[in-house]
Amino acid sequence: MFYVRINKIRIVKNGELIGKGELQLMCFINHSEVSFPSLESFFETTDVDEQNKLIESAIKQVVQSRILMPIHKVKDKSIITFGDTGYIVYKANKIPTDFSIQLLGIEKDKKARNNATILKNILSKENLNTIVDNISSLVSETNPVNKAIVVLFDLVAQSILTLVSNDKDDQVGYFLSSFIRELDYPHGTRDRQDVTDLTGNMFVDYTLFGTD
Repeated sequence: MFYVRINKIRIVKNGELIGKGELQLMCFINHSEVSFPSLESFFETTDVDEQNKLIESAIKQVVQSRILMPIHKVKDKSIITFGDTGYIVYKANKIPTDFSIQLLGIEKDKKARNNATILKNILSKENLNTIVDNISSLVSETNPVNKAIVVLFDLVAQSILTLVSNDKDDQVGYFLSSFIRELDYPHGTRDRQDVTDLTGNMFVDYTLFGTD
């Protein structure tokens, strides 16, 4: 088994001008061994309409895979804990050879919690055509499905950030990290504290634990 656990999050500023705010944490995890049947089929067909349907299906799978953690009444300089055992955001039957994690901290945005709104924002005809073209260009890669998975996870995360930005809601934090088993958790475990995110506003304690 393999687990990814968030133990603690430290927030410098909560996104509100004054007082307490509501924080929405969203976690995406993807790895090269995740099953995306629609992407496998995508690279086996040249029918444009079928490709559009398959990419739409894959994007829906990514959006539905996110873990939501609403945190209420968050002040500046808050420390958020999840009991004394942390919060598991991912588990698998075996230790992955590699994976990436994206943890978004967004201040009080209802739209970002609604799958239908997110999908509507991403799956316009113009966007979908662009996504299909970008994914199609990966066909010559050694493992195009793996590359496509990474692209789609990044696309969904960035779309959510754009959605809340356009609605004048604040990005509180954006933690992004990639791991390779041989390099980062050769014995199946890794434990880190106070790791800064890309904004410098959010700090994360996490644990990786796995047994073969």
